[in-house]
Amino acid sequence: MPNDNDLNSPRYDAPRQWMKRMHDRGLAWDQIATCPVLSSSLSKFLTEREMDEGWPHMTEVVWALLVDNLREWELKTLDLDIKSGQALVIDGKSDNSVTLPESEHSCWQLYKQKLVDKHFAEETIGEIERATLKILKRLSQDTREIDPIKGLVIGNVQSGKTANMAALMAMAADWGWNMFIVLSGTIENLRIQTQARLQSDLSSEGCALSWFGLEHLSIQSPIGSRAQDLHFESDSRQRYFTVTLKNASRLKKLIQWLQRDKKKMSQMKILVIDDEADQAGINTANIASSIKRPIYRLITALVNGLNEKSQSVEENYLAMNYIGYTATPYANILNDSSLESLYPKNFIATLSVSNEYFGPQHIFGIPDSRYQGVDIIRKVSEDDLTIIKGIHKGDLSLIPESLENSLCWFICCVSAMRLRGYHKPVSMLVHTSQIVQHHDYLSRIILEWANNTKTDVLLNKCRSIWRFETVNFTRDEFREQYPDYGLLDCIEDYPTFSEIEPGIREILSIKLNPIKLDEEGELTYHNGIHLCVDNSRNSGITDENEYLRLVYPDAEHMPDVAPAFLVIGGATLSRGLTLEGLVSTFFLRSVKQADTLMQMGRWFGYRRGYELYPRLWITETTKEQFEYLSLMDQELREEIRMMEVQGLRPDHYAAKIRNSPRLNLIRITAKNRMQSAMEAEMDYSGSFNQTQLFDADRSILEANLDLGKRFIQSLGAPSKKKACNAHANHATVWRGISNNVVTSFLREFKFCDRLSVFNDIDPMLAWLTQITAEGKLKDWNVVLAGKKTPEGNKTESLSNCTIVKVTRTRKNTPNEVQGVINIGALRAPLDIIADVDLDGQREEVKQLFSHIEESRVKELRMKAGLGETPQLLLYVVDKDSRPNEGSKSRRALEAPCDLFGLCVNIPGGAIGANHVAKVCIRLDNRFIDDGDLEGQNVEE
Repeated sequence: MPNDNDLNSPRYDAPRQWMKRMHDRGLAWDQIATCPVLSSSLSKFLTEREMDEGWPHMTEVVWALLVDNLREWELKTLDLDIKSGQALVIDGKSDNSVTLPESEHSCWQLYKQKLVDKHFAEETIGEIERATLKILKRLSQDTREIDPIKGLVIGNVQSGKTANMAALMAMAADWGWNMFIVLSGTIENLRIQTQARLQSDLSSEGCALSWFGLEHLSIQSPIGSRAQDLHFESDSRQRYFTVTLKNASRLKKLIQWLQRDKKKMSQMKILVIDDEADQAGINTANIASSIKRPIYRLITALVNGLNEKSQSVEENYLAMNYIGYTATPYANILNDSSLESLYPKNFIATLSVSNEYFGPQHIFGIPDSRYQGVDIIRKVSEDDLTIIKGIHKGDLSLIPESLENSLCWFICCVSAMRLRGYHKPVSMLVHTSQIVQHHDYLSRIILEWANNTKTDVLLNKCRSIWRFETVNFTRDEFREQYPDYGLLDCIEDYPTFSEIEPGIREILSIKLNPIKLDEEGELTYHNGIHLCVDNSRNSGITDENEYLRLVYPDAEHMPDVAPAFLVIGGATLSRGLTLEGLVSTFFLRSVKQADTLMQMGRWFGYRRGYELYPRLWITETTKEQFEYLSLMDQELREEIRMMEVQGLRPDHYAAKIRNSPRLNLIRITAKNRMQSAMEAEMDYSGSFNQTQLFDADRSILEANLDLGKRFIQSLGAPSKKKACNAHANHATVWRGISNNVVTSFLREFKFCDRLSVFNDIDPMLAWLTQITAEGKLKDWNVVLAGKKTPEGNKTESLSNCTIVKVTRTRKNTPNEVQGVINIGALRAPLDIIADVDLDGQREEVKQLFSHIEESRVKELRMKAGLGETPQLLLYVVDKDSRPNEGSKSRRALEAPCDLFGLCVNIPGGAIGANHVAKVCIRLDNRFIDDGDLEGQNVEE
């Protein structure tokens, strides 16, 4: 009997592909195992396929084992993807036949070991491996008879996209891709860093492949690095890569180099990786015109196999694959969808978010979700903002209090992290403007404050800010606000001020100054704080032998004491640069474009070893902008995930992006970067709205409570069901409730005036009636939610059921509105699947419910056959609800009577857009293609 390695052999690729196609068409794995689509026997079918299509000889036992392997792999992959948040939306073409490289001498396995050596978590490495293989299976090793493959990978700001890019290069190299082109931003220093890092990451002793990094390619390249000198033959063990700036001159030279030797060109299996794909390579000229922006024109010429003048050439590359990587993909999917463009017609993938990562959702929160934000944001007052504007004009007489607080907090953090044995760099960011003169003024006032204020005054200020911050954001509050953080047990509490005071005194004893060079021209680092002014003007060494820009010591020359860096800058800090150990951020940039602002979030990322320390000083307006960005980013990822679940193709269905009605607050991106955007039809599909705000007026609350109880009793006897989890056991469910019954109840319910989505409910109810009449939505499921606690919940008996009251508490908010009860969130995540009935479900669906990931309950609901069933969740909230002991973010509900709350959950996807205006791209209808993959200066 064959073992698992034999079954995973490429010789079984053809039968596996056949099985996948049958499963995609709706056949269960048990049906495929017996092959009911055939009129003849299974053994006869296998014999015919062996003779007619070259399948390997197989017994019925081997066939059954292959089916079992695919079944297990699907369940495992679905479960892992649901946990991690990975998604892959693909065109209708089949996957290629690549599998995971297993040899210990493979580039992938050796690179994987380097990730282990760098202390990447095992789960994170597994997610990188799964995502890489899924992406690689969408590429082609022969595109001579088909269009170039074009895809988009959506990562996260400061999340380590380079590791994912290197993983893809390593795995692709093992499978024969031989020429890798990385398009790397617009800053030469960052390009050099990327080139060096990839060379280090991909080259390993004992590797079966040899990597050669090529730089500044042109037809004048020296002998040895000309295309005609290199080995692109199919049996060559050599692999080549180059990191190229998105610069017109360099791109022209690169294309000329690639096409100089036609024979070599015909052997090249190329993978183009566009790092920060929304930067520089977007066509901001009129897309209806034949005139294109130079960089965009050259990148599209490269990918489409044209010369540097965008003209056809005689020879084709053997394979051309283009993948854009970005954390802000808005321009990429809204600007231009023509066949010749870089629109990701073949696939769109999202990378997973590690539970050790701090992204916008963790910091700024998402309304009506488990993400409520961590309390690390400090407001810069209007008075302080006025002072900063004065400093920008040259008034150096006063330092604003918030900037002083952020500086003192930074000094305290440096001492505390050194005390705890942290040895890597520690940083502070001051980003108030992109104008270099403003950076100069800011650096002067900070130098004056740091070097000329008496030590005792600074020490007292540090003591005050340390005590305030360590009391207002504690380790327990961190655990409460980010409960699924992967390293909760490793978080050390703050030291006392007396413990960090000696370290602060040492820092203050050394004057704040730039990085200095020694007599041999080497950078030197001291135990104080280094002032770095990083902008385009500071590009060299001063007359005082100082280096003004930011340069961290490399790992081999790291000082014994963690070096500290105070970084002032603008555009050079906006994208691509990681600020290591960032604990204090003073950020006042006024930016109206969502993609630009998101890329400035240097404070997103990983904080292993200093989770409690980061703080962010921003204005109220900037806070509102990032809160909106957090929601927009999350909704786009969920949209792509639901597209994957429903099998929607990127060349047929345009992903939609939330568009703010407050254009004075923020825009998705600049108008000339979203030229093909059109407003999606206003509808409510995919929406989930809940009553988290309640009027404190007793008469309104009592009227809603009475209405709700009467509505429940009118539903009659509850439905029977096999609960999908223990949580659902306490929920009462009614199925098949007509739309008229539900909408009549919603029309009579009195919503709080501050619930904007319910303020004008009539359009939503009219839309529901229309869509239901068209057969796009089924009758409703109504769920009376409830969850018993160890202490026991209060209950109330009605004529047809028992209400199990839930506990919800008031959310402590800085600007609480009088007369309004704010509970933050009403529904519990698992309530969304409380109406799932496991009786009659396929075995693979039942398996998915054996381990439920709360963040993916909408997908589980859809897989259980409720993708067209709207849901009304009902809650009775105990008026005497109290928070957990010691909670600072919550307080007792203290309501005049029990609250009656509800959630309206409307299925989404192909029905339409969302209740909030969204935009999507006009798709070029020439994309529709059911072919197969096999055989196949800075600102413009």
